[in-house]
This record gives sequence, structure tokens and C-alpha cells, in this order.
Amino acid sequence: MTRIILQNNDININTEKKQHLTTGFISDRDVLKKRSKKYLDLIAGLDSKSLSDTKGMNELIEAIQEEFGTAELPSLPIGIVSKCFLGHPYEVHTLDLSGSQIIKHYKTSETMEADFEKARTVAQHNAYAMVEVYKDKIILIREDGTATKL
Repeated sequence: MTRIILQNNDININTEKKQHLTTGFISDRDVLKKRSKKYLDLIAGLDSKSLSDTKGMNELIEAIQEEFGTAELPSLPIGIVSKCFLGHPYEVHTLDLSGSQIIKHYKTSETMEADFEKARTVAQHNAYAMVEVYKDKIILIREDGTATKL
């Protein structure tokens, strides 16, 4: 829904998306919107060395910020879990978005933090490109960017 607001003979157009960005709150409907190709590609590159340098990490953080706008911290994922392609013995990796912004690769028998462990099995499934972990929900992201709440 688009609203037109007249102010001082100027026309300002606000869309629902822009409106939610100014409030800092992301609704479940917004969380389930399709993810951008740029975002998906950068998350898929967590196994490559290109993200280990500062430029690569900055690009990743910028893509995450673009994807979620100006949402407040409680509305953002605390991290992302996805399948690891480094080979045996690694099976998944996490991107911790809670402040440390650390990428960690987990071996098959290695225990993850509780918030991430609940997404581990789903992240290994071929149907999903990644799993966004929130404090109160898990969002499954397919390779085409579509999202499903678990």
C-alpha cells in the first residue's frame, strides 16, 4: 500500500517497507520476504577466503544491513547457520551477528552454542541455503531466496 503525503506543496511517497524501516521493527511478514541475490551469494561465500579479509567482511555486513534496513537489534537475526563446504570433518558454519561477527566452522562432533544448535540439522538439509536464527524464531532460506518460518 502506497500513501501520498502532501507537505508544503511537495509530494512525498511512503511505502509500507519504508515505513517499517523508520520504526526499527520488523514484522514476521517482513522477515518472510524473499532475500536478495547479493545477500545469498555473500552468505554462500562464507567458506571462501575472500571473506576472511576486512573488505570481504565489510561487504558481508553491508549486505546484511541492506537486507534488514534500519531495524533495531532485537529484530535482527542473532546469527546464520549454513552447510559448510570445506569438506570432512566440517559440516556447518555460523556467522554470529550478535556483535562479534565471527565466522566459525564446526566439525561433525563439535557442539555449537544452544541458539545455533537448534538450526544445525535443518542447515545441513539440501533444501535450504541457510538458516537465520533469531531469539524467538528460526527462518529457513531456500536457494531462490524464499523464506519460511520454523
